[in-house]
Amino acid sequence: MFRHFPTKQLLVEATIVRHLTQLTDTARARGEGGEAGAAFRMTFREMVSGAPAKLALVALMEESADPAGATDEVEAAASALRDAVEVLLSRGQEAGEVRADATVAEVYVLIRALATARGDRAVVARAIDMVLDGLSPRRSE
Repeated sequence: MFRHFPTKQLLVEATIVRHLTQLTDTARARGEGGEAGAAFRMTFREMVSGAPAKLALVALMEESADPAGATDEVEAAASALRDAVEVLLSRGQEAGEVRADATVAEVYVLIRALATARGDRAVVARAIDMVLDGLSPRRSE
């Protein structure tokens, strides 16, 4: 199990970094495309659907972690993803496809809330649709 990693914590951290890096790479690639609002919405959905696995990994990391917390690599990967999401948000706002007053901090709160929602998958999927509708530009904008 730990073939290339001397401890469980290092294995879990490497898995978290890999997950975050893949999300970042995907978000950046979408950001280079033409449809800014769609890129933001697809990344939002992907982050919500992938979050339970990430949260489970973070819980594992915390179980075996020293009191210092996340490593520099985990923090750097999380920061890079947040930057990529912020770029998608800004592009969506500039294109008039995402409400202008939304902040990346608010988007992250919504992602975390939806990611931890319990219930039928169809109900959660509908809730995601409703949140994304709420992130659409207001009629007055």
